[in-house]
Amino acid sequence: MIGLNGGLIGKPRTYTTFGNNSGTWTLNERTNALREPWNPSMISTALWLDAADKSTLFIVGTSVYSWQDKSGTNNHVGTTVNNLPTYSATGLNGKPAVDFNNSSAYLGIESPVDLSGTSDLFYAAVFEMRSGAGTWRMVMGLRGVSAFNEAANGTLVLQRMDANAQIGCHNTDVAATTIKVDVTDLFVPRIATVGRTGGTAGNGGTVTVTATDPSQVSYLTTGTQSWTSAAGYGFQIGGRQQSGTSWFDGKISECIALNNRNASTLERQKIEGYLAHKWGLVASLPNDHPFKNYAPFVG
Repeated sequence: MIGLNGGLIGKPRTYTTFGNNSGTWTLNERTNALREPWNPSMISTALWLDAADKSTLFIVGTSVYSWQDKSGTNNHVGTTVNNLPTYSATGLNGKPAVDFNNSSAYLGIESPVDLSGTSDLFYAAVFEMRSGAGTWRMVMGLRGVSAFNEAANGTLVLQRMDANAQIGCHNTDVAATTIKVDVTDLFVPRIATVGRTGGTAGNGGTVTVTATDPSQVSYLTTGTQSWTSAAGYGFQIGGRQQSGTSWFDGKISECIALNNRNASTLERQKIEGYLAHKWGLVASLPNDHPFKNYAPFVG
């Protein structure tokens, strides 16, 4: 079954397909051929968690015991009975989400494949934090110490920064030094990414952070991160950034990590466009974003 979605002046026509090969297909106006929608399976990923695919969630009642990785790398994340998040069919923007709604909820993996703390890295997530106090609220990233829920300073972590309306990551082992995007409203559904290229332990690397927000001036910033040699005991979703700081309190709908590499600019933009059109967050993309008006497609 195919449904017409577009046809507005200045925008490409799109068609939604159902059943096999479901998705939003874009019409090539020159050839009248439908172009296949792009998704993360078309690039090399180390982690792909998708709450829209309920078959990947092991749920008892509403409690989520594990979230299966769709990347093919088998970086499945799980937790213990004392740290369970919950499932909500309409948790984020009316769409499915895993809700980290208590003071100890997280999902993690002890020895992830192709997610090394001493390599280039890239993460992307769709999430919504609940309002309230709390610094260094972790969305996803590597742990730099041996216990879950405590990612040490200097590891690559996507998180809330300090007590301000900022999304980003630590710069060094000094907690007050950060690479971040100032957002207009911290507590709305958003897409955020962080990627690092180059450097060696303690000697820096170039980090790019993006965070969408419909009314902010800029959604991208870059900086240099000096990172620790201990970065990489495990990988976690939710939890807290380090001992003594606040836990992530909110909902996560999708997480993507690349396999020991950073995304190119076009890859990052495709991921942002894919997530925005999938989760109803197109309005939060910058007006000049290449996938503001249509979802990315193959070719």
